[in-house]
Amino acid sequence: MNREEIREHSMQIIFQMDVANEFDYSKLIPIEENAVTIEKKQTLTLLNAVRNHISDIDRVISANLDKWSLDRIAKTDLAILRTAVAELMYIDDVPSAVSINEAVNLAKKYGDSKSYAFVNSVLSKVEQYIKEQ
Repeated sequence: MNREEIREHSMQIIFQMDVANEFDYSKLIPIEENAVTIEKKQTLTLLNAVRNHISDIDRVISANLDKWSLDRIAKTDLAILRTAVAELMYIDDVPSAVSINEAVNLAKKYGDSKSYAFVNSVLSKVEQYIKEQ
């Protein structure tokens, strides 16, 4: 599993967490906490960032929305944004351009015809917001 597939799998889990309104992934899916493979470690790092910082991630997303609120965003788009913002804020070994590009690709795959532009716009603002903090 490459980093792109890890990101996609993590986004799907984050989507499930949102639908279940349970941001502790361990209550939803069986993941071995004592990860042996690099892929499992990377997945857990991303999921833990979301689990441990969901309120901060949502606050940053909200602060960078124009005339939108979190509850108006399609759940797939929100899962993609949460995945990318978690990477931007808490995972140092992923360049921001890669996180944004991969999020746009996920939006093209899972979102509607306008999702990728929305995701790109929000994440561009988030990237700038984070740099200014």
